[in-house]
Formats: sequence, structure tokens, C-alpha cells
Amino acid sequence: MKYAEVAVNAPTAWPRTFTYTLPPDSPIAIGCAVWIPFGPRLLQGIVFNLTDHSPVEETKEIAEVIDPHPLLSEHQLELAKWIAEYYLSPYFEAASLMLPPGFERRTITLIEPVSDAPAETIELTPEQKKVMNFLQKSGCVDARQLKKKLPEKRINPIIKQLVAKGLIKKSTALQQERIKPKEILHIRLAVDRSEAESQIASLEKKRALRQADLLRFLIIEVDGIPLSEAVKQTGATQNAARSLQKKGLVTIEKIEVSRDPLAHRSFPSVSPPELTPDQKAAWAQIQEKLRDISLKSKSSVFLLHGITGSGKTEIYLRALEETIAQEKKAIVLVPEIALTPQTIARFASRFPNRVAVLHSKLSPGEQFDEWHRIREGEFDVVIGSRSAIFAPQPDLGLIVIDEEHEWTYKQHDKIPLYHARKAALKLAELTDSVVVLGSATPDIESYHHAQRGDYQLLELPERVGETNNGMFPVLPQVVLVDLRQELKDGNRSIFSRSLTRAINEALAAKEQIILFLNRRGAASFVQCRDCGHVMSCRRCEMTLTHHHQEDELICHLCNYRIPTPTSCPKC
Repeated sequence: MKYAEVAVNAPTAWPRTFTYTLPPDSPIAIGCAVWIPFGPRLLQGIVFNLTDHSPVEETKEIAEVIDPHPLLSEHQLELAKWIAEYYLSPYFEAASLMLPPGFERRTITLIEPVSDAPAETIELTPEQKKVMNFLQKSGCVDARQLKKKLPEKRINPIIKQLVAKGLIKKSTALQQERIKPKEILHIRLAVDRSEAESQIASLEKKRALRQADLLRFLIIEVDGIPLSEAVKQTGATQNAARSLQKKGLVTIEKIEVSRDPLAHRSFPSVSPPELTPDQKAAWAQIQEKLRDISLKSKSSVFLLHGITGSGKTEIYLRALEETIAQEKKAIVLVPEIALTPQTIARFASRFPNRVAVLHSKLSPGEQFDEWHRIREGEFDVVIGSRSAIFAPQPDLGLIVIDEEHEWTYKQHDKIPLYHARKAALKLAELTDSVVVLGSATPDIESYHHAQRGDYQLLELPERVGETNNGMFPVLPQVVLVDLRQELKDGNRSIFSRSLTRAINEALAAKEQIILFLNRRGAASFVQCRDCGHVMSCRRCEMTLTHHHQEDELICHLCNYRIPTPTSCPKC
């Protein structure tokens, strides 16, 4: 007898699977989605493993296969296990990161009155009568809908009492699918061209001019066309199309179409620019690794540390070209959804019709179609925010994480909590892929790994492009001013003398100035003007912010509060 270890779509206290018996002659494989009995309910599950032995004496049988084809690959299941165990989340929650959009469905409880129940002879309480009246008017309803309409505190006991009296009955059903493939009506000729032309003359004699126009149009569109487009182009109506269908002249059928988020955009092809010496040095090391992943003497993770404008994106593009040349595919992560349009334009112009997009701002239908097209291997490159790391990209060979230091790569608002960079490194380990982490200000953890030799550090210290004098343009100069020294020199303004001078020079030149003040409260810190001591939180060591209305110093991290001091505690 065969058994399946199934991750169940139900809250569990620890990452674990449940053992079920496989139905006879079942097509179930590892990675398949199934319906399983779990207590009184029917729930979704993902098969994590198949075995000949069961750790428990009695097992229930899997109720039904949702899809005979595995939804998750072996490396995705391994990644889901790692996420569940590393971040302490249920296995199904971890696996759900990689499932198609709209996959999750639950069973719902339906309640309906029993039509032949002798309600008149049974004594009911006022609350029971209220429930019965509602059900008799509404018929079969979802139990959750009943609880919303009748917000009684004891609604569950009332339902049980009415079921025991034989007045109502409970049943279960599956939620409707939230997302389905998009289908449109498609029209095409059902006869050959010569017969269609002869029918046009006959239709015109009968004054069926709209039908004739539509038939004439379809002679040109030999492969057919969406019905809505045919109606728009000819001025005909759907009734005219139906009339032609009844006469056997055209065929109208539903066909599945993809919702493409890039369908309305065009990307002119561009040629790659010449690399700078620093770019060439960095690219040579990445190219060597991509061409021979078996090189185990060095890490397959690169930290590309390049200042703003140093040409990191061109290195990503070269890496993608090499990956595709090796018949592999890639995933590119960007930190914010707002960055994807400009990133997409850059990548799509180099890889026309080979770039997929995945992020939460797409419609559910677009996400659904993109996921399935990625799974079928239609795209060489997937670009998106942190969740795109779980795209079902086959034959993965490269993962690029741009601005790898950004906090937006952490999912912190719902389970499972994870860091996309850590998940990407684990995914690369499972698929023998190369990882390129890019940043102008690397995360301290990443930089430590690079310094220690766990990652290969690649430096791009200069900006790309030349000015009129032949020199590389420099980044804006940053000056730090010690306001304690300003005070000792007699400047009691909140602005330093150098800032005041720069403001006056800009105004005299008819230029504009932006001053950024990133703070809550009246002052972001309170500092002693004699010794320079800054009041800080005793727990977090964060500077305390002065709130004028409460006259308190408040820590914006842990909410530690103290009254505003009248003297410096240090001096």
C-alpha cells in the first residue's frame, strides 16, 4: 500500500505533514495538489512525499486529485520545507508562496431549511424563530453569511439545536474558483472562400447588409478574429453573427487568451554599450562562473558593489544574455513595484517578448496567466518584486537581486515571514544557479560574507560616461558639519554657516533648494550644547524625539518616554 505525506491547508503549530492512503491506481505524484479529509472538513493539500510505510496505524484516504500534474517541482518543495523550518511556518503556508494565484480554496458550510419539516408542531425560542424565518426567506445560505446577517452571540448552538430538531440541515461545498483562464468568443469562416462570396450576393439581395459586411470581412481574416473586434470593425451586431452561425456560414467558439500586462507597450531594440574597464573586470568573473558552474573553487554568489551610475544594470543584462546562451533561464528581483516599469523597459528592449512580469499590482487574472506561461517555459527572464523569487521558472540558471540591501525584500506583514534574499540563496543552492547581488550600499551582512570570502566581491568604483573634459563625472559632494563647533564659534542658528552660505549662493543664482527634514515630533533629537551629549533610549539606544505638546522625549522604536530634562545628565 502506498502512502502520501501531505501538507494541509489548516493552521498547525509546527511545520509538519499528515499521512494519507493513496487511492487505488492513483496518478498522484510528489508536488500534486489534492483534496483530503481533515476532521469533518475537506481541505486542500500538497503531496510532499510518497512512501511505502505509514508512521500511524490508521490513515484516511485522499479524497480527490485537484490536478494530476505536479504543481510544484522537487526543488520548490525543498525550498518550501526550508522556509517552513527556518521561519517556523506551516508547510502549506510556505508552499502557497509558489502555488498559482487563486489556487487556495476552502470548503464552506451551507445551511438550508428542511422543506417537509413540521415546524408548526415544534416549540421554538424567539432566537430559533428568527433564524428559521431568515432561512425560509433566503433558502440555502453560507453559514458565514448567516452569522453576518444575524449577529447573535449564540448562533452556533442555535444552528445545532435546529439541526437536532430536524428543521434545518447542514452540507459542505467547495468555494468557487476565484480566478479562471480568460475566454473570449472567436469567429471564423465555416465554409470555403468561393461559397462565402456567393452567399454575400444572396444576403445583399435579402437586404441583410450587416451579415454581408461581416461575411466579407471574415473572408480577409482567414484565421478568424475575436467576435468583439469583428463587430467593431464592421459595424455589425452579435445578432448578425449568430444569424450567420445558424446558416452554417461561420463558427463562433470560446477560446482561451492570455492577459498580458505588457501587451499595450512596445520596446524598441537597443544595442549593448561598450563596457568600462571596471565593468569588463567584473563581467569576466561572472561570465566564467556562468559558463562553468562546476567551478567549486569559488562561490557562485557575487556581490556587485557599484556606486550609483556605475553600470550595474549592464552587468545584469550581460549575465542574462550568457545565461540564455547556456539554455538556462533567470529571475530578476527589484525592491519596489514602482521600479519595475523602468526596469522592464530596459530588459524588454534587450530581450523582446521574452520577459515576464510578476508583482502584486497586476490584476489577479494577469498574475494567473503570467504564472502559467512562466511554468510552460515561455519566458527567459522573470522580473518582479520579492514574491517573484517563487515563480515556477524552469531550468533556472541565474538570480539577480538589484538593490539587495533594501528592507522591502523582507515579508513582515503575513505568514510565512521570509527574506527574499535568503530564499534566493537557498533556491540557487538547490538549482546550481549563479546569484548576483547588486547595491551601491550593500547590506552589512552581505558585505561581511564578501569580506570573509563566502561571496565574490566585485567593485565598480566609477560612474559610466564621460564629460566634456574627458573626466568621469563625480558623485555629489557630501559634507558633515559638527554643530558643536558651530556653537563654540558663536553660530546659534539651526543652520551651519556652510549651509547658510550655500543657500544664499543658490538663491542669488536664481536656483532652487530642497531641505529634507525626516522626523516626527518637534525635534528629532535633544543635544547638550556644551558637551554634545544626545539623549537616547536606555533600551534601544535610539535618539529620543522631543514632542512639544506632551513636553516629553519619546523613543519611536519602543515607545520609551521621559519628561524633557532641564539639565544635561552627562555634564
